[in-house]
Amino acid sequence: MASLTFYGGAGEIGGNKILLKDLDAKIYLDFGEEFGFGEEYFWEYLQPRAANGLEVYFEFGLVPKVEKLYSKAMLERTPLDYEEPDIDGVIISHAHSDHLGHLPFIDEKIPLYMGHGARRITEIYRKLYPSFYNLGEHENIVDFSSKEKFSIKHLEIEPVHVEHSIPGAYGFIIKTSGGNIVYTGDLRMHGPRADMTREFIERAKEAKPYAMLCEGTRMESESEHNFTEGEVGDKVSQIIKGANGIVFGYFSMSNIDRFMSFYNAARENGRILVVDTRLAYVLNNLKDKISVLPDVLEDENIRVYYRLAKSCTFCEKDYYVWEREFMGRKITYEDIRKNPEKYVMHLNFNKLMELVYLQPKDAHFIYSSSEHFLEGEGNEEEKKRWEAWMGHFGIEFHKAHCSGHASKEDLGEMIKEINPEILIPIHTSKPEEFLKLHKNVRIPKKGETIEL
Repeated sequence: MASLTFYGGAGEIGGNKILLKDLDAKIYLDFGEEFGFGEEYFWEYLQPRAANGLEVYFEFGLVPKVEKLYSKAMLERTPLDYEEPDIDGVIISHAHSDHLGHLPFIDEKIPLYMGHGARRITEIYRKLYPSFYNLGEHENIVDFSSKEKFSIKHLEIEPVHVEHSIPGAYGFIIKTSGGNIVYTGDLRMHGPRADMTREFIERAKEAKPYAMLCEGTRMESESEHNFTEGEVGDKVSQIIKGANGIVFGYFSMSNIDRFMSFYNAARENGRILVVDTRLAYVLNNLKDKISVLPDVLEDENIRVYYRLAKSCTFCEKDYYVWEREFMGRKITYEDIRKNPEKYVMHLNFNKLMELVYLQPKDAHFIYSSSEHFLEGEGNEEEKKRWEAWMGHFGIEFHKAHCSGHASKEDLGEMIKEINPEILIPIHTSKPEEFLKLHKNVRIPKKGETIEL
């Protein structure tokens, strides 16, 4: 008899950390960090010391005290004694931190299973942000591709690609001793690769699952228009078309669909898309995985922005070795100031200082990332700075975004089509909404076990 224990992802959006036990097999479905992890206790420079491992996290109940799971180094100053791990594997659905952010805590002997695209993304971010992006040490990382089945003891796992706001996202069909379990991961059906999610739904339907763990990020939205990626691209294009000066845009570097929306909108309006060296590195290292991506080293519609640094002469030695590869595509603030109306420029919060050098006139800024961040509680300080910078330079502010998660209506259709015997809502703050969509809903609680 299989069971599911929910150490995260129950009654909350994100933080998926779900233990599946069946006969003698024990695996985790994702091992993520909750949004706002520890913020009620920590702020700015008040942070746990890395050298203390899990000691402080255990003190405040931020990480579950589970035996035979964590690494020896993480347990050195904690009440838990180190024991050899009894977990057979951790399966990662995609490379967002709320699904893999707590991997540094686990024992390095536990095998880690990750899609080849997700693994590439983690390697890219570890290169770009070595001080902040850390997955820990793992002796055995196993790559997989869509529909490439693999086994962990008697469990047979079939990953199937889904569309999400980051490449390399998967749902899973898991064959247990009692039948099939479906785990959706995070998915959507309103972008350019909705066909991938459709394929997952078809495979899940064929599996006739007795249980389905279904994400429900947007279950609180009753009548909200389900904006598509195509509509985002159209809006971005219209803003660019009506602009007399430079157009800035902010979107997550890992959101390749959004990059393509901005890239295509810039081209349609005869403009060049300017990216910084970090985004250029991401694009260059994903182009062999994602065929639609333009070649940042060759494409005449893209230029790479180099910030003023060290010698103030824009010479190679001013930049990291990995940045120098793009010097042939270099553009500077001096170049942009000559003809600002020719450019659309990716600009995130940490790069707002470039506005001092660019001195934009008649500029527009398109915020094209998570509404949760822009409108959610706890972001007031950063939002005030955004507004101050926009106001100082007289930049007109716009929003153009669509979610990386399926709408309530799309989730309802998916659940109806797959038709599991038991439906378990995860990754949602409104699990009770699922009671309207299925006759047999089991709502999980954090720290509790559901026997199947």
